[in-house]
Amino acid sequence: MAIKAPLLVAGIDFGTTYSGWSYSFRHEFEHDPTKVATKSWYGDQLVSLKAPTCVLVEPDGETFSAFGYDAESKYTSLVEAEEHEKWYFFRRFKMKLHNKTIKRDMEIEDETGKKLNAKLVFTSAIRFLKDDLLNVIEDRIAGAATSEEINWVLTVPAIWDGGAKQFMREAAESAGIPSYNLIIALEPEAAAVYCRFLQKKNEEDSSLSTFKTGSKVLVVDAGGGTVDIAVQEVAENGSMKNIYKASGGDWGGTKVDEAYVIFLQNMLGKDSIDAFKRCYMEDYIFMIRDFEMKKRGVDPLKSERPVIFRVSAMLPKLIKKTRGKKIHEAITDSPFDSTVSIQGDKLKVDMSVVATFFKTQIDAIVDEVSNIIEQSTIGDIDAIVLVGGFSNCSLLQQAIKSRFVNHTIIIPNDADLAVLKGAVIFGHKPELITQRVSKYTYGLRMKRPFVDKVHNEYYKVIREDGKVCCGNCFDIHITAGQCLFVGEAQVQKSYTPAKSSKTAICFPVYYTHATDPMYTTDNGCYCAGNMIVPIGGSGLDRSVEVRMIYGGTEIEVEATEVATGKIHRLKIDFLS
Repeated sequence: MAIKAPLLVAGIDFGTTYSGWSYSFRHEFEHDPTKVATKSWYGDQLVSLKAPTCVLVEPDGETFSAFGYDAESKYTSLVEAEEHEKWYFFRRFKMKLHNKTIKRDMEIEDETGKKLNAKLVFTSAIRFLKDDLLNVIEDRIAGAATSEEINWVLTVPAIWDGGAKQFMREAAESAGIPSYNLIIALEPEAAAVYCRFLQKKNEEDSSLSTFKTGSKVLVVDAGGGTVDIAVQEVAENGSMKNIYKASGGDWGGTKVDEAYVIFLQNMLGKDSIDAFKRCYMEDYIFMIRDFEMKKRGVDPLKSERPVIFRVSAMLPKLIKKTRGKKIHEAITDSPFDSTVSIQGDKLKVDMSVVATFFKTQIDAIVDEVSNIIEQSTIGDIDAIVLVGGFSNCSLLQQAIKSRFVNHTIIIPNDADLAVLKGAVIFGHKPELITQRVSKYTYGLRMKRPFVDKVHNEYYKVIREDGKVCCGNCFDIHITAGQCLFVGEAQVQKSYTPAKSSKTAICFPVYYTHATDPMYTTDNGCYCAGNMIVPIGGSGLDRSVEVRMIYGGTEIEVEATEVATGKIHRLKIDFLS
């Protein structure tokens, strides 16, 4: 268990594109919860409040070399010196955990396709962020806080499954963050908590701080990789509770970047762009970084003016070498001859083309928000809150405002830091989120009395006492979509051994998206782990009572031997 009143709370926002850390001392939180310190990161001519999520590992495949802007700079230097082939450079690797079967020993590919242990890469990034934060705090106030006095909060997408969340927890623990002082926070929840404390700057602004108990808010956390959507209701004492299961998808800003690269490939040739990335990595990174910054300011109200993107001076030279023509000739010979032009290092692209980079992602976000709002079980939504780096995109903002004209739209000034700062506030007061909605149905595998024409004959078994049973039955403890209150135990059920000689009962724990699974062998059912409970004596009437406890963002199983009162606990293991 994390300490109740930490002297300091440190938050780590591990993003797909950018990552950062934040912190506040207890006295600062009590005076102003939104007073959260963050770091300014420097890279070349850039200054940002987050660093690129990049990790460089030395050729031995074990030794961490650099993170963020330093990793980018060092790797590009290696490329220029043609010494990079044996090094491992990972960029935007967080999405390797999205919609995947996660294993502890899984490997992920770096930018050139070389594989390395995923746990090592994630752990390296988290350890760097942790150590960097601690060094800054130590410089500010020597001996300010011991490890026992610090609560750590690591944010993850709400739409991630249990395996991805658990992988991040274990990576954080490997990075030196004590398990008992580590809280896994869901990104849209952290953002909502932060916005809940923001005060109105003027009468024209809207703020969650003014919303009354019972008001319903839809939070869209549009990040680089994923877009998380949560529906929350304002509860008493300023707290929030989730009233709808998390939804969203991989519709983040990096998909827009990918669309821009595909546009360049279609216009100038895939081989040319691949060669440009391979030979001029520093220029390629600069060009994509320029697009990342420019895409936020693309204004749909200025459609008559082309959008200007910077390109490297080396790109025209490479086009001439690979295609035997000047770059403006390559553009003229492409499908974009009338919508794109180039002058020096300025690529001028008509708004009609630029809008296509965003269309698929924005349409998906708007449609998902619309589908959720139309759910009759939710009730009226009072406001839509846009946070995350991608929420700064004018095209996304305009699409949301145009589609949902009858809703209050709230976009905080520091929308891209809402998760980072909210994580710290949440770490000081985890009770600010009082209720969540289960994404999965959880239960145990068991045998039930066999019912003809109901149960599958293939699963028919006969117990030693002669009773005919059906095996592989899914005994539900928590149902997908069910509201769970933090710390509240769910239904308690009693189980007995299958054989009188058994000295222990094995409880395989299963989970699925289905709300009413019949068998643990149904499609989409997965085993999350086993809990073995020793039982004394003999006979078939010895019982063990089992219940599941929801302690926050994670679920554990509790089993009690009825005869002895001994309690066994198991955290569900989603990793294989």
